[in-house]
Amino acid sequence: MIQPIDIDDDGTVKYCRVHDMVLDLIISLSDEENFATVLNGRICNSFPSKIRRLSMQSSGKEHKGAVGAITETKIHIRSLTVFESDKPIVPHLVDFHALRVLDLFGCDSLENKHVKHIGSSRQLRYLRIGYSKITELPVEIGKLQHLETLDLRCCYSLLRVPSTVVELQKLVRLFVGNKTQLPASGFRSLQALEELQFNETDDPVRFAEEVNESGKCNLRYLHTGEVMVKCLLCNPCSTYPCLQVLKIQPAIGMVPRGIASLKNLVKLFMIVNEFDQEDLQALMGMPSLAHLQLCVKWAIKEEKLTVGSNGFKLLKFFDFQYLDTMFPHSFEEPMSPGGLRLTFAPGAVPALRRIRFDLDPMWVALDFFANLGVEYFSVLAHLEIVISCFQAAPGRVKALECSIEKVIKLNPDREICVRRIAKDQMMKDLLDRMLQHLNL
Repeated sequence: MIQPIDIDDDGTVKYCRVHDMVLDLIISLSDEENFATVLNGRICNSFPSKIRRLSMQSSGKEHKGAVGAITETKIHIRSLTVFESDKPIVPHLVDFHALRVLDLFGCDSLENKHVKHIGSSRQLRYLRIGYSKITELPVEIGKLQHLETLDLRCCYSLLRVPSTVVELQKLVRLFVGNKTQLPASGFRSLQALEELQFNETDDPVRFAEEVNESGKCNLRYLHTGEVMVKCLLCNPCSTYPCLQVLKIQPAIGMVPRGIASLKNLVKLFMIVNEFDQEDLQALMGMPSLAHLQLCVKWAIKEEKLTVGSNGFKLLKFFDFQYLDTMFPHSFEEPMSPGGLRLTFAPGAVPALRRIRFDLDPMWVALDFFANLGVEYFSVLAHLEIVISCFQAAPGRVKALECSIEKVIKLNPDREICVRRIAKDQMMKDLLDRMLQHLNL
């Protein structure tokens, strides 16, 4: 009856759906009890006298009269969710005094005028806006004293958030896009804030000082970029004791040296341009780390990386990607066994359950898996290997797969999945297409 539809690499279910028949039953019962009004393509000739929860899932004739019905019963509406993308019929949001949840994620034609008076919805707890034409939010947004979630991640035209956002004393989650600027001044007042995603601020140094003031930072989740990470970790006294999840994106130059101070960090996602054994040692020095996703985009300075016997004692999931996107491959077919080798010493990663490799055969050793140390993964349940064939020499792809086959034969009881991506982009295929195009 309940089906998972989005599962993380570590097996965590993110989203679920119900069977279509169950959904129809839920909608029917909701109509009967006037619990929720759903516009999903059906022709609706009349609306309840009191609309409390409205979900608009499509656009068309069935919405005729919806604006009037919403306006007439706006003092009763507690939840308004819009999934449609064409010609939204959302009214100007004025005096929706009972509104708790407002989700306008699917309104790509939404304009500033639609949210000009959003500050009048004083009971609002949740506000999400995305894929819209909104370029600014009203300063009255600071009046939403009960707001707990403000999600603006997909407001790509929004350049900055009003300074009054720091007046939202109950704000727990604040998410903005990479190009949207947050105010630094007064950020210390957001004492309830636990989850934060942003990349730009008008004063990174002051922002870090405000967040760190008096050691009162309650952040549990942080998603930000290189500049802010360096500012936030530059003070050795800033340990962020509540921080459990850190995502560093877009890519940064190298692993921040202060990252080992995050003693309670459980999940880390990071994209770096360069990586070496010293960086690996810094990550191994994080005592609570259980989930690590590491992507190296440019170069690993050493041909061998070693996870020591004392490394990653609590790590349960490891996702390692090494796809050198900075330098194009040569159209020769090098068969040298040279390249990156990663080795796990006996006793390392005793809690590891799932591991995933996303590798470019042009940049890793052909016997990469021969010396990996799979036999030491005592509780490993799943190993996934993704081979990127993009501009890769067919010989190296096959050689890497041969080394994987040997590992599979030596570990028959382990679940090992292997797949190729960009199979039609290998060097030979590219050359053949180029020659065909030139009629040679």
